[in-house]
Amino acid sequence: MDVEALLRPPHPIGEQKQIQKALEAYIKIKKQVDKPDMRGNYILKYPKSGEYRSSFVIKDVNGDGKDEAIVFYSLGTENSMIHLNLLKNTDDGWKSISDIEGISADIDRIQFGDLNGDGMLEVLTGWNIDLSNRQLVMYSLDSGVLNEWYKELYTEFVVGRLTDSGRDSLLILHSNATAKTTTAKLMQTEFEKKTNAMVLAEIGSTRLDGSIQQFLTPVISRLSDSINGVYVDGLRSSGGMVTELIYWDGLQLLAPFYDSTKNRTILTYRDTPLPSRDMQGDGEIKWPATQTIAGYEYTESDKVWFTRWNSWSVISKKVTQDFSCIINMSDGYYFQTDEEWDGRFTFSYDKNTRTLALHTLENDKAGNKFLMIRAVYRSALNSKNNAFGKFKQNDDAIKFQELDQLSDAKFMVWYSDAKPFNLNLDRISYRFSYLQ
Repeated sequence: MDVEALLRPPHPIGEQKQIQKALEAYIKIKKQVDKPDMRGNYILKYPKSGEYRSSFVIKDVNGDGKDEAIVFYSLGTENSMIHLNLLKNTDDGWKSISDIEGISADIDRIQFGDLNGDGMLEVLTGWNIDLSNRQLVMYSLDSGVLNEWYKELYTEFVVGRLTDSGRDSLLILHSNATAKTTTAKLMQTEFEKKTNAMVLAEIGSTRLDGSIQQFLTPVISRLSDSINGVYVDGLRSSGGMVTELIYWDGLQLLAPFYDSTKNRTILTYRDTPLPSRDMQGDGEIKWPATQTIAGYEYTESDKVWFTRWNSWSVISKKVTQDFSCIINMSDGYYFQTDEEWDGRFTFSYDKNTRTLALHTLENDKAGNKFLMIRAVYRSALNSKNNAFGKFKQNDDAIKFQELDQLSDAKFMVWYSDAKPFNLNLDRISYRFSYLQ
């Protein structure tokens, strides 16, 4: 059983308390529920993914500068359809102004976007239909009432500024495992003379890796002064991961990494679960090419890889190899390496002491250490014998010094200045970065 069915609706404080009272008043009057605070009469529901995870979503939907509230709830049993209730904060307090029944008992997400450019936000909801299907339902706000505007199956969707139209667009990604096809299509509002109204129409589509089974969180990224694109990682049904880039160039929807002759995206494939990301905090998404390195044997539990990070230029339509590093997902940082180090070093990771060590490479085996980075967590320290502020520096005759400090961890370092690596504390600090 879902734990939601075993709990009474929570009793929030402050403004949410007033919103919930207004919801209960609506339910009692309109739905003839005598005791709305009793278990089983209504259940607050929660989106499972996306930016908004609360049953109470506070947003200025109508563009008047004042927030409205959308509350997800179901009546009766756990398997009842979820309702969206739109509430407005009036001079007399919060009031329900619109209520609409969704298409499922399981809400996946909610997003917002101004697709028709009228200054009011459309409400885009994703619903889990069964184990393999989700459905997008978009609602528009007309005279204060939510109305269904568009419906479509999806595996993932993105809403945002994806063209130069001056308004938001909708990108829908859909994976068909039976047909082994994955498609992306871009939707934008257009004025239709026949109906004298704005309609949502497909302006472009493209294919993606046909073996993608699931998408990870997509990211809208600035590709040039006039072009935004969407980077998204896809998990293949056969294992491994690819990164896809989808963007509108003004004439067509493109996916430059996809190879149509093979129905695969080979350029960005890796067999390790390492996602693409904004590595340097500049808004530019990079994807990793993980590489084996002599003297180091990868283990899944360590989550430490030697990687080369790449980016795409929409101007030259070429891949740029930006830099190489050892990425430590276990401790949340990476250490940048130089090209001239290639073939001269290897590394090891001790998960018990959270220590990354770089070694010289001797006959394809780890030789002498020339750098050690250790993560020391507050929670792992004995408050009486080894206080967080007094980290014991001597460890097997190796003297560590502090490299950096966060609220819950210190990063300690030991290094040698031996050639050809020529390390000092400044160079190490420059190469050491936290994951964004």
